[in-house]
Amino acid sequence: MTIQARFKDELFEKDASISPVAITAINTKNKQAQPEKPDALGSLTSLINELLAPFEGYGLNDLNNANLMNRVDSKFMLPLSFLPELLTHIQGQYRVLDIQGKRLFSYYNQYFDTPELDLYKAHHNGKLNRYKVRQRRYVDTATEYLEVKLKNNQSRTVKTRIKLENNNEQAHCTAFMKEQMKNSFAHLNVIQQSGYNRIALANEEKAERLTLDFNLWYNTPKGDNKITLPGFFIAELKQSKKTKHSPFYKLMSKHHIFPASFSKYCIGCALLYPERLKVNRFKPVLARLKHLNRTHPHLPLENN
Repeated sequence: MTIQARFKDELFEKDASISPVAITAINTKNKQAQPEKPDALGSLTSLINELLAPFEGYGLNDLNNANLMNRVDSKFMLPLSFLPELLTHIQGQYRVLDIQGKRLFSYYNQYFDTPELDLYKAHHNGKLNRYKVRQRRYVDTATEYLEVKLKNNQSRTVKTRIKLENNNEQAHCTAFMKEQMKNSFAHLNVIQQSGYNRIALANEEKAERLTLDFNLWYNTPKGDNKITLPGFFIAELKQSKKTKHSPFYKLMSKHHIFPASFSKYCIGCALLYPERLKVNRFKPVLARLKHLNRTHPHLPLENN
């Protein structure tokens, strides 16, 4: 098995532009809408930091019950304008990851697949015991990991990873992937780049983590087709076993907000390569993205 990886720092500096092939249905209303004010993102970031200030913090080595490398996931697609309200509702029930006073983090990923996109196709076809492979950079701490995620036949996510150091050899990475993927795939290439901002929350007593990802973007390996999805965020609840007794899950259930099947990798592929891939399985998610990228999204709790 061989892998090819290359980080492109300059991608962080490029202007965001909507790709002409990024599935017309998602971007139609964005094209019709008036452009956001230039300081809209900065204002949201400032508000989020203010709302996170009262949260008790935790460090990278503080979690035991809520570490959850073997877990079940529940994902929720929500309008970005709801994020401040959500943080207000769950304050006091979760701690927030704090690294030297910073509580809002940037992630950059490179996803790998075969030339035929077999990993994508396995997910699209509903196959269990399927894999995702990525190289992840935690931008704010300048650390990188090579990660393999297995979704097994019990619908559990099992993540393994190795830290990438300057002295990591290609042979070491290849051996790790062979071991984790049981020699299932002979050759993997970078298929997609992506990134987002993340708030990482945890409830140690309930043995759960809650991540809130927004400002999601995708690009091709060459960096010539950037797609941005500014109107929503993904709330992902990670638990040792699925239970609706979670504080976050209770809030979602109370207001009739239900989980959605959302794979960042697969949605990115569907947006970047619509002409070469079947996307039938992801059509409900793509339709939801269109709805959430309206200019004035409905707040789930605003009428309650």
